[in-house]
Amino acid sequence: MSRLDKLLALGVEQPKSEQLLGIVFESANDGHSICKWHVTPAHLNGAGIVLGGFTTAAADVGMGYAVMSLEGMEEHFTSVSINTTFHRPGNPGEITIDTKVIRNGRTMLYLESELFQNDKLLANVTSTMMKLPIKMTH
Repeated sequence: MSRLDKLLALGVEQPKSEQLLGIVFESANDGHSICKWHVTPAHLNGAGIVLGGFTTAAADVGMGYAVMSLEGMEEHFTSVSINTTFHRPGNPGEITIDTKVIRNGRTMLYLESELFQNDKLLANVTSTMMKLPIKMTH
């Protein structure tokens, strides 16, 4: 059973940061997660498009779910680097966050997220995460 399965079984509430962003977890299994991001006018910059930092934060949430879905992943983890490549602007509405763990090493994890709106690629986000030597309590 993955850590994510355990948290879901316990009925642990979604973190406030995810609620604030409007991200809804859909599924995760074996290092692959799908989340939906409900973009509102509050997520837009002065030009009327999704603020890039929110896009990166949304991908980071999807990455957390992907890591937690790995079998036997009991450590805490944190982002060491995160890089976003934007392909087109995002608008209010639904954005799909599709994330995969590319490599699960002894101390580091490598991930990639693709964000889509209306079946068009908005951004690719890559991240390196470090496993922390602290075991999870639940």
